[in-house]
Amino acid sequence: MTNWLGAYRAWTESTTGKRVLRIIRWLFVIAMLVWMTLKVNAIGWRKVSDSLPVTPWFYILFLAMFLTLPISETAIFQRIYDRPMARHLAVFIRKRVLNSALVGYSGEVYFFLWARHNLSIPAKQLLVGLKDNAILSAVAAAMVTAGLVVLFLLSGQADLVTRWLNGEVKWFLAAALIAAFLLPVMLAFRNKIIGLSLGVAGSVLGLHVVRTVIVMGLQVTQWAVVIPDQPWKVWLFFLTMQMVIARLPFIPNRELLFLSAGLEMSNAIDGPREAMAGLLLAGGALTQGSNLIFFLLTSIRRPNEVPIGESLPSDETMLATPPAK
Repeated sequence: MTNWLGAYRAWTESTTGKRVLRIIRWLFVIAMLVWMTLKVNAIGWRKVSDSLPVTPWFYILFLAMFLTLPISETAIFQRIYDRPMARHLAVFIRKRVLNSALVGYSGEVYFFLWARHNLSIPAKQLLVGLKDNAILSAVAAAMVTAGLVVLFLLSGQADLVTRWLNGEVKWFLAAALIAAFLLPVMLAFRNKIIGLSLGVAGSVLGLHVVRTVIVMGLQVTQWAVVIPDQPWKVWLFFLTMQMVIARLPFIPNRELLFLSAGLEMSNAIDGPREAMAGLLLAGGALTQGSNLIFFLLTSIRRPNEVPIGESLPSDETMLATPPAK
């Protein structure tokens, strides 16, 4: 394995290797642009244009939600690695886009390669920090989602779901929910202990909880400014559904899954079904369109471009690689 890695590194440093890798990087950028454009097209340009909310607050709140994660991660990773991160916000935006548009943790792979080249942090320390952050993020999200589910059940709206689901789907959903809540715990105790100190781990967990609650508040506000005459139980229902879907493992694009489920359950509102359908379509299009725009913006001017191949971890550090999300 070591010999293979050495030969690969030597090839990446050659003129041919650098040229091939440069072509691969540009092909990757083009493929990402095409892929995200197709996602927006799959939603339907005409439907989106006809149902876009007119209030500017909808778009302002969406932008705030989109940027909350990368902004919070500058504070989180500064706490984990004890390095200033605020000036690297563009890196965390790109990380968010990759995780949202591609397979989960593709953003972590990008951040690992970038950080190895720019932050001079040992590979093992980087991987431990990324692994622990992913675990703490999943635990925080599971905690908040569990609280939402309890509130949803106490609100007496469970019949909305039971009327929609048949018996087989109920069992599938139950199994998926169990996996969604147990998976973070299983991952947390996979190595019996988190590598971060108790103080750092506690502060990171707290930051993730605060960030999740802020995003939920922004999400409900965004919905309410478009359809203001709905009771809080309606938004609790859609918010719970969104958070539960976000916890389902092995789903490549949870935003589109929530869009489909939300359209199916849009008759839950006390008003025209088209209003909620238009709201969800606009939100789905904004998510995919923002991924496209921010990926393009962070591709035009990327600080200290990641050199493919030069940043591969050693055999020892590869053993600590975090699992795919």
